[in-house]
Amino acid sequence: MPASTPYSRRAILGGIASMPMAPALASNPSGDVDVVVIGAGIAGLTAARTLMDKGHDVTLIEAADRIGGRAYAETATFGQPHDHGCSWINHADTNPWQEIAREHGFDLLDHTSAGGAHFVDGERANAEQRRSYDHAWGTVTQALMKAGRENLDVAASTMMPDDPTLGTVKTWMGPMDFSVDFKDLSTADWWNSADSNKDLLVPEGLGTVIAAFGRDIPVRLNTPAQAVTWGGDGVRVETPDGTIHAKACICTVSTGVLQAGSINFASGLPVETQEAIGNLPMGLLNKVSLQFRDTRLGFSPNQWLDYFVPNDMPAEAVYFLTWPFGYDFMVGFIGGDFGWELSRAGEAAAVDFALEELVRMAGSNARNAFVKGHLTRWDSNPFVLGAYTAARPGRFSARAALARPVEDRLFFAGEALAAPYQALNSGPYFSGRDTANRVIAQVLS
Repeated sequence: MPASTPYSRRAILGGIASMPMAPALASNPSGDVDVVVIGAGIAGLTAARTLMDKGHDVTLIEAADRIGGRAYAETATFGQPHDHGCSWINHADTNPWQEIAREHGFDLLDHTSAGGAHFVDGERANAEQRRSYDHAWGTVTQALMKAGRENLDVAASTMMPDDPTLGTVKTWMGPMDFSVDFKDLSTADWWNSADSNKDLLVPEGLGTVIAAFGRDIPVRLNTPAQAVTWGGDGVRVETPDGTIHAKACICTVSTGVLQAGSINFASGLPVETQEAIGNLPMGLLNKVSLQFRDTRLGFSPNQWLDYFVPNDMPAEAVYFLTWPFGYDFMVGFIGGDFGWELSRAGEAAAVDFALEELVRMAGSNARNAFVKGHLTRWDSNPFVLGAYTAARPGRFSARAALARPVEDRLFFAGEALAAPYQALNSGPYFSGRDTANRVIAQVLS
């Protein structure tokens, strides 16, 4: 559920996407450096900055043609800022992006107490239906808390009572929050995730903030890591532009990329590391945004719009953020198994589904005023291959296992290793910073 309700364990949709700003370009990456960092998303940028601020020589390489990773905002699609990935500064009192945004002159909107509308069978919920919805939040939350108190790491679906009213809540707390359905949601992953106390939005897009943060960090774009070898004399990272020799390597790519074998870890990863990668698959949360002309369809800006769905999972549902900052588009969210299915069907199918669901609530005016739609497709982005990680039920410990360095030469960092801030944009910041400090203490001191 979104952060605007009293039922949310933590802010919804904090975890995945920057207005293109040209970063500082690194010199030829071949040669000897202290550390080579793979991936210029949040974790990689933060790791590089931490190392540079402490006087260490760093080469940062990025396979894509931009920095930011899953933090990306642009204005080309709708003529207004559109965050493709992470949008909220969740848990803002401890989230470093709040201070960074303010330092770069961005204004922030407090979205903690945003309201919303709940629909049942195409009509706004009446008092009795609203009470049922409220009760469902309590039922699901109490069941998951019971698993947490009992230190259980099982599929969330096994903890649910047989109650037909729970589908809407399970859709929020599974696909929309953790990017997986309840059958794939680890109760330990849920229990060990941070509660949000304050949630902020950025009019220009959070991706723009992260692009500004990384603008002066030298990075070699369009430079994928092809192979990594390590040993007593350090690390070698092969790229199309040559081989980088370093004392240590910090790899910040997603577990989706790791599982795809896009990087050859030629020295051989330990079994524990390989198993950890396999036990941290990527879930999916895509945005399907719809633009309209000359209408608000009866909905206020910056609010949530959801509707009753059956208890079946995966739920075929799209929930909306209405008119962010008064822009003329709504942002829909589709996740979990249905998100994968609809993305495979293509953008036109996803846009059509979202529009028809909105028409059921807002009437034919929505169809008449519709301009165009857009689907983010993080699943097919070769540099991500999903939204964010969801530990397999029974395998929450994989997050800590992947964080263990390999022979004090190869270190992993990123959202997957960021508990309790997994799937939130503060998580990769902390992971990148802390991993860089670990490299300094264990390798460079």
